[in-house]
Amino acid sequence: MKPLARTSSSNDFTVFCDTDAAWRSDLMAAGMGWILTDRHGQEISRATASQLNVTSACMAEALAIREALINASTQHITHICFRTDSQVLARAITARRTSTELYGILSDIDSLTSSPSSPFTKCSVVFIPRARNGPADLLAKSCLANFIMGLRP
Repeated sequence: MKPLARTSSSNDFTVFCDTDAAWRSDLMAAGMGWILTDRHGQEISRATASQLNVTSACMAEALAIREALINASTQHITHICFRTDSQVLARAITARRTSTELYGILSDIDSLTSSPSSPFTKCSVVFIPRARNGPADLLAKSCLANFIMGLRP
């Protein structure tokens, strides 16, 4: 299988998706956030999701990318570049490496990006420093805080 493209080059059709996750180990809960922007940095949309039974921060980051992929596929986006501040995850996705913990999630990501039925003509995943991922980080942290508030009786 050919590795997922690592390039961050773009064209007029490329949408950028900054993703992040916040995780609470004691609750095994994650909040995920992603922000879609055009090549000029203008926001197209933003969304969040939350989930229980998340066993690690890396799993939370992978779930954020999977949820963002599903969301982007409903918006008829064909060229997308995902940006994450998890270097380990970016490498695992681009090289199509699997780990026992993330096997199912990484398989879903691979199917969503590379299968013949994928809605994406071009899809890449690149690493960005945490300092450049602040808005997605705040979105994920806010989502997690709201989710935890809803769990309390």
